[in-house]
Amino acid sequence: MDQGTAAVLGACVGVAGTLGTGFMAYFAARHQIRDQAKLEHKKTVRSERREVYREFLRKTSEIERNLDLFMLKLVKLKVDQADHEMWLEAFSESTALSDRLKNLQAQSTDLMLAGPVELAILTGPLIYALNDEWEVLTRAGIEFKWEEGEEGKYAQARAASGAAISSFGARASAILNMELQ
Repeated sequence: MDQGTAAVLGACVGVAGTLGTGFMAYFAARHQIRDQAKLEHKKTVRSERREVYREFLRKTSEIERNLDLFMLKLVKLKVDQADHEMWLEAFSESTALSDRLKNLQAQSTDLMLAGPVELAILTGPLIYALNDEWEVLTRAGIEFKWEEGEEGKYAQARAASGAAISSFGARASAILNMELQ
């Protein structure tokens, strides 16, 4: 092999090496950009979920607080031996709570869209438990009385809704705190 051929062959090997390195760098950069985009998308989804979960829990807590205040109002009506008109006034407040519960149920659709579905499924028992609480209070308002039996039923319904809220919150926290990969 003469020197000219060796030089051309050496140059070809150099060009091939440079092209190979260039292709490898291109594909590595492309892979890195794709991975970065996936990570950014996951961060965005997590942020959106956090807001939807937070809003749902905020409204749930607000409803729960209003149910407690309504229960205290019924107890006060019993202690004050209020007339039927006062009980009816308290009952009218329960319709506003009913509307809030319906809005909470509509908001559970946002949870289904934000995902995952397993979390949206937990909203059913939570809303049913809050609704049971509301029904105990409403029944007492309709009957113009707050007796020992209602207190026990309310305590059970309150415990069930508290457990459902805790379960939902724990699962939401686990979903949000998963490692992004």
